[in-house]
Amino acid sequence: MQGYEWLDRFFVLLERVQMVFCTGALAVMVVIMSLEILLRHLAGINLQWGLDLSALLMVWTCFIGMSMVYRRKGHIGIEALVRFFPLGFQRALNTCLYLLIGGSFIILMVKAASLVWVQRSQEIVSLSIPRSYLSAPLFIGALLMGLTSIHLSLGEILGVEPKGPGFGREKKGESDESN
Repeated sequence: MQGYEWLDRFFVLLERVQMVFCTGALAVMVVIMSLEILLRHLAGINLQWGLDLSALLMVWTCFIGMSMVYRRKGHIGIEALVRFFPLGFQRALNTCLYLLIGGSFIILMVKAASLVWVQRSQEIVSLSIPRSYLSAPLFIGALLMGLTSIHLSLGEILGVEPKGPGFGREKKGESDESN
């Protein structure tokens, strides 16, 4: 159990770093796009680099942020049928699904690594950076999702809920409506 608590603390810290990054990137996107719109309408100046940088930040924000949503189990799921099964079967099923999802992200990570490698010599002209910066978040996001799948699988096997923001308010199978 102590190893799992260490893993929980690691993921809480990682989630904080992800949240700071995503919040900062979103703020930069808002500032750049507001500036671009104002300059285009008031002075007729088009900031192509601003559009490209905002798109790049959006990609990074989506792929970095998706593992936070996945870890908090905020993704769309259909649990109506699963709730009828005994808790042990639910845990076994969830473990299998998390491992299947984690395996899929390992495959995606390998494919993304090859894409990053191919795009390393191409350039985003307006930003003068390698195009691989556009595909790197796919690799990082797949890595984070794979690690999150392992973390959630271990939690199901050990019968513990992950700790951190967004956890502990509601137990599985219960909601505010049932009170």
